[in-house]
Amino acid sequence: MRHLLAAAVIVLSVQTYAGNVIRFHNGSVDPKQAQRLFSMTDLKASKDFVIQFKDTIQESDRALLQNAGLRVFRYIPDNALVVRGTLSQLSQVSQSTRVNGFVPFRAQYKMSENLPALSSFSQGFGLTVVVTTLSEQDLANVQNAIESLNPRNVVKDSAGRVLVATIEMSSIPQVANLAGVEFVQKAEAMTPFHMTFGDDTATLADSMGAGDYSDLTGTGETGTKIMNFESAWAMGYTGRGEVVAMADTGLDSGDVLTVSSDFKGSITKGYSFGVGAKSWEDPMGHGTHVAGSVMSRGTASGGLLKGGAFEAGMIPQGMWSPIVENLTVPPRLNRLFDAALADGARLHTNSWGNPNALGTYDAMAAQVDDFMWKNPDFLVIFAAGNSGIDKDKDGRIDPGSVSSPGTSKNSLTVGASENETKVGGIQRPIKDLRPAKEAWPAEPIYSSMISDNGMGIAMFSSRGPTKDGRTKPELVAPGTNILSNRSQVDGASELWGAYNADYAWSGGTSMATPLTAGAAAVVRQILSEKFATTTPSAALVKAYMLHTAFDLYPGQYGEGTATQELLTRRPNSDEGYGRVDMKMASELSDTTTALVDYRNGVKTGEVFERTVSVEKGQKVLVNLVWTDAPGSPTAAKALVNDLDLIVELNGSVLTGKDAINNNEIFEGTAAAAGTLKITVKGANVPMGNAGNQPFALIYSVLE
Repeated sequence: MRHLLAAAVIVLSVQTYAGNVIRFHNGSVDPKQAQRLFSMTDLKASKDFVIQFKDTIQESDRALLQNAGLRVFRYIPDNALVVRGTLSQLSQVSQSTRVNGFVPFRAQYKMSENLPALSSFSQGFGLTVVVTTLSEQDLANVQNAIESLNPRNVVKDSAGRVLVATIEMSSIPQVANLAGVEFVQKAEAMTPFHMTFGDDTATLADSMGAGDYSDLTGTGETGTKIMNFESAWAMGYTGRGEVVAMADTGLDSGDVLTVSSDFKGSITKGYSFGVGAKSWEDPMGHGTHVAGSVMSRGTASGGLLKGGAFEAGMIPQGMWSPIVENLTVPPRLNRLFDAALADGARLHTNSWGNPNALGTYDAMAAQVDDFMWKNPDFLVIFAAGNSGIDKDKDGRIDPGSVSSPGTSKNSLTVGASENETKVGGIQRPIKDLRPAKEAWPAEPIYSSMISDNGMGIAMFSSRGPTKDGRTKPELVAPGTNILSNRSQVDGASELWGAYNADYAWSGGTSMATPLTAGAAAVVRQILSEKFATTTPSAALVKAYMLHTAFDLYPGQYGEGTATQELLTRRPNSDEGYGRVDMKMASELSDTTTALVDYRNGVKTGEVFERTVSVEKGQKVLVNLVWTDAPGSPTAAKALVNDLDLIVELNGSVLTGKDAINNNEIFEGTAAAAGTLKITVKGANVPMGNAGNQPFALIYSVLE
């Protein structure tokens, strides 16, 4: 970037983050008061504790704990750590003036809100739960302890830090109280996120289309046109050299030799994770449609209907179970991610989730963050879900409906905007859909169409924020009336209607997510070929996509109305940072834009600085993204390591502080010529990698 003047890393004085309560998801605890409630017998019997410091945790504080023989596991706000040791060791470190107090890590902090309330009627009833342990070494001991508590307790599956067990409901508090247990939540089925409108979804399709491609424009129906993929393709950015993994219902025939011509040559290997499944074939149809949006070659349509990254490779992971006729997602998500990583994928797309865990940072979300923290070049992409409704009947979709694992911090979570097509799929007013009177009963939503305005968000698309206030989804992409590949397996669903034997219509955040995954593959190619970043971190890929997104403000219903769809400019919890824009992504120049993939990172109190010269009236856009250490599902706030983005023009600070999200933005116009200073500050890095939090920074100065 020609405007670059200087860069430096400086250590400043540490800002104090004082707090006298430990904030669990189930409530806050004053450790000094709570400690008095435990008997000496309880304290001596405890192995796991939560210790709180009086202000921001320093490396010297962690050294204090480790020198005393304590093992550190997880961060809990404010300024607290889950540790293992003896009461004697805890008492020793508590003599430090830095320590505020400690409490045993007990059952009441470790039980999910999705567990049913216990009563006298719970006796004799079993419940299948997912138990997460503090470490892999704890798993065997916890499993043995669970089975010894009650003869009815049966562990079904265990690996890594996760086990699934059917236990007597009355045993739940005892299980949660076991040493080594971090969290207990009810096991729930994961759902593919194609939108359904009741049992008659397929019959709602008013116009399947001609079937011979004569009525199609090509890119408009696939959703790629409104995302401006053609601009990237024209410059040679097609996903070439990239590999995307997809965990879904499978892919077409499940055989590299007999798979549809649209996928031949792009798949070298597939996996079967579906219980009872014999291959990665797709007897349902959802996964094939998803895969087509990522990287279909479009061969069957004569090149007309291509995916976003049509020269990328794919690793399909089938999870459809013919036994339960649903997804059987491995409780240990690393089984999916490890296999994909080993086979060369650095992108992993997932169009499914738990619609019963809305806005919640649960153990599944924490698993995603844990894997990405340990594998920082691996970007996991999740659909936000289709739980968007207007329950209060005010003509705007209600907040707080993003599904786990899309509630994870480090993943790229995708909502659905509207495609623009009047051919095929569901072409009728929303009021004609079966759920409309309950889900979308007010105008202007009630009488609108679902794919007539690309500035709008699909009414069913899940909105944020998460329960701890984070902005989700981060991006949107077209998710209504999307035409993509149809599974050739007999009996596979036609979804929103078949166009012909090779393609079908569908909609949902399931459809928006693979289009975004295709865009991410193209972005990786751009970073490699244009910016010479051959191994970009997931944070950099994500930052680039947020940086180049198109703000849909004010949405499809106009500005200044009572039912204005987007109340604020980006980022917001309807569109995130906006709709994916591949024209902007492919046209950014290294003369106007600088990328920083800072692997070393910053410690608490340390700053990274860049200075840029600007002229009056120039537009400035800065994005900061970091892959954060995994949070604990027991905590009230998922963010662990807090960085601050500080932008100053001629000494005047232009930015505020965000202590919730692990992505931040500054967007504005220079009011005067001068020097723009961009600072990334380690505000609070209690769980860094050797004390450091790596990050990605992108900034542009545009006319």
